[in-house]
Amino acid sequence: MSINRYNPKRDANEPEIVEYFKKRGLSVERLNTPLDLLIGYKNHNYLVEVKMPKKSLNANQEKFVANWAGQYVIIRSVGQAAVWADKLIFGG
Repeated sequence: MSINRYNPKRDANEPEIVEYFKKRGLSVERLNTPLDLLIGYKNHNYLVEVKMPKKSLNANQEKFVANWAGQYVIIRSVGQAAVWADKLIFGG
């Protein structure tokens, strides 16, 4: 039995978004908390929360982002992932 008994519910669109980021050359590490993904690109790190369309942050996530002094983004589709990844890769 695993010592880690915390099994967060993942959004259904997360695997497709993770795969897209990896294909674009971004480093991806899945997290359980505070947000879903840690993305690395050219020595910079970004927190990413994957949400299904029309879903919002839960109370813990709202509290986290309200106090977070770093970068984070909420991605709801592969299309949004593409726009965000392009900004990282090509600037803008």
